[in-house]
Amino acid sequence: MRFVLDQDVDARLVGTLRRAGHECWRSADAGLALAEDDDISVYADNKGAVLITHDAELTERRKVNTFGKHVRLKGQQPDAREVLEAHLDELLTELGRYESIVIEVSRSKVKVCQPQWR
Repeated sequence: MRFVLDQDVDARLVGTLRRAGHECWRSADAGLALAEDDDISVYADNKGAVLITHDAELTERRKVNTFGKHVRLKGQQPDAREVLEAHLDELLTELGRYESIVIEVSRSKVKVCQPQWR
């Protein structure tokens, strides 16, 4: 699977996802360090990649107008790697079930938000 990390995500997740056999890069690596969040969402979707972010506001917009695959890591940035590793198998299963989806991952669970468009 392909993943793009938003600017607010710990860059160490690149290595975590690559070691698990996935393609992963940061939005800054694609020249999008100063890009708007919605532009990064479009970029990830165009690349067939899952966007991973901590951004609650962006996630709420994607919940209302779902396109592509979007994962919000809830909690503090220093915990992101541990949270992702703990739920990676379940997250990958859910991502594989949908063409477009928003998923929130916290320490305790993976929450799938059904796609919608308003």
